[in-house]
Amino acid sequence: MVASNRRAVAHPIRLRPVSRDTPTDADQLVRDLLAQGSESRVDYKSARSAPQNVRQRADFAKHVIGLSNRKDGGYLLIGVQDSTLVPVGLTEAQVASWDAAGVNSWLASFAAPAPVVQVFRGSLEGGEVLIALRVSPFDEQPLVCTKTVNDTDNKPITREGALYIRTEETRTREVSTEAQMRELLGRAYVKRAERLLYEIKALIDVHWPGGGLPAVPGLVSLIEQDLGEMRWP
Repeated sequence: MVASNRRAVAHPIRLRPVSRDTPTDADQLVRDLLAQGSESRVDYKSARSAPQNVRQRADFAKHVIGLSNRKDGGYLLIGVQDSTLVPVGLTEAQVASWDAAGVNSWLASFAAPAPVVQVFRGSLEGGEVLIALRVSPFDEQPLVCTKTVNDTDNKPITREGALYIRTEETRTREVSTEAQMRELLGRAYVKRAERLLYEIKALIDVHWPGGGLPAVPGLVSLIEQDLGEMRWP
């Protein structure tokens, strides 16, 4: 497993001792993602090295931005035929190219705030090696594309200022409707407000530990109630 040092990101994987015949957590991760089939939180990509030229990187970055703007983020699974979901696997040279620090570095030039990606190498029962990229959901602000890159026909691959989302139809699209914009900005509002409430509660706990404010005895419980109600369903 190779992880970025850009900032700590919580992840459900916990490492445990394994024997030769026991799959690692990364092995189990890629197997679970493959078994789920086509869904909005997983984007399947054919066997390839990490993109090297600007057009390849732009296409890849667009999908990362779309997943990051999804409620819970998502995964890109590399080494699978997209149309059939048949695993092909990567060569050792291809695997080595997926360095988390390098990937996060060039992704940062395509979006603001910068995307955060973790990279996991896992093996299937048949020995095929896949790469899973965990794309973290945005923190407080949706990711906005910061670079326009055109294809060879001069059509945009990415557009500066675009908000990309991953749809339920497993497509990466630019936000184009009021409903999509409302949903995206609504989640951003909830995240920011929730963080503010946590900060207020932390200040109260520091200055009036245990009992709440004398003038407003129910303030702490009200804040805790608000935090619970603001959780996105």
